[in-house]
Amino acid sequence: MLKTTIAIFAVSLSVALPQFALSQVADASLRFEISDIRNASGKVGCLIFNAPEGYPEAHDKAHKEIHVPIVSGSAVCEFKNLAAGEYAAIVIHDENLNGKLDKNFLGIPREGYGASNNVRPAMSAPGYKEAAFKVTAGAPTTIAIKMGY
Repeated sequence: MLKTTIAIFAVSLSVALPQFALSQVADASLRFEISDIRNASGKVGCLIFNAPEGYPEAHDKAHKEIHVPIVSGSAVCEFKNLAAGEYAAIVIHDENLNGKLDKNFLGIPREGYGASNNVRPAMSAPGYKEAAFKVTAGAPTTIAIKMGY
C-alpha cells in the first residue's frame, strides 16, 4: 500500500513540476514610455515591484530597477526576461542623480514622479493595488506614464 501511494505521488509530481516550471518562464517584456519630463537634467529611474511590500519607495524591495537618459522631454525604460504576473511601477525624475526622490521638509516631492496606471493621489503616495497591472508571458507590454511635478 505504501509503495503504491509513493508511486502515485511520484507520478503526480513528475506531471505537476514541469507545468509549474513552465508557468515561471521569464519571457515577457515590459516597456514604459514616460512623457512630460520638465527638463533633461539627470535621469529617469524606473522601478517595478511584484508585491506590495516596499512599493513605491523601497529601492531594495523593487523586483527590478533601471535608470535611463532623458531625450526631448521623454524617456523609455525596458525590462526583459520577466515572468508573467502582476507588477506595479514607479518612475522618478532624478534631476540631481542622487538615486532617490527628493522631498521637502513636509515630505512633498521636489522632483517628478509617475506611477503605472497614471495613479496620482492628491495627499499620499500611490498604492500598489491602484498601480498594479498584468504582464503576459510571451507578449510585450507597453505602458505610458506621465511624469508629474
